[in-house]
Amino acid sequence: MKFFIYRGEGSTGQLQKVAEVTDTTTYTATNLKAKTTYRFAVSAHNGLRESEKSNIVTVATSGISAVSVTLTINSTSLEVGGIAKATVTINPANQTDGAVTYTSSNAQVATIDQNGNITAKNTGTTDIKATIGGVESSLVRITVYEALVNVSGLRSSNVTANSVTLNWS
Repeated sequence: MKFFIYRGEGSTGQLQKVAEVTDTTTYTATNLKAKTTYRFAVSAHNGLRESEKSNIVTVATSGISAVSVTLTINSTSLEVGGIAKATVTINPANQTDGAVTYTSSNAQVATIDQNGNITAKNTGTTDIKATIGGVESSLVRITVYEALVNVSGLRSSNVTANSVTLNWS
């Protein structure tokens, strides 16, 4: 006896014949997408005609969890007002835990948005981390320094035999 296996993706819509087996009452569906709902039904075929489809079984495939998150930042030393970019490598790449979340341990020093853009706010240090599905990256320390200023208008005054006073703006 042959058996036809029918499958549909999602909770509604037509079931399509995807396989047939002969003289067995077991079938393993492969190459399914993670975190997806599927519907299955089976019919029998005796060579002459096909039976009605069985009851429909609905299954949801499991997700693929992130195992590791590696955080890289293109500059870990910034001046106030400076910017840097954080990027992550997630293993496995096909994880289904969702989007990465970035955090700064001291938002007074530097902030990071959910696109990985870091903005230096005040002098000091902060630790940046990335999290996905409960898996955290190692911390990356950012140090923010005062913004560099240009020196101009250098003047001298009070010149004596062994000293001079310098002023600038």
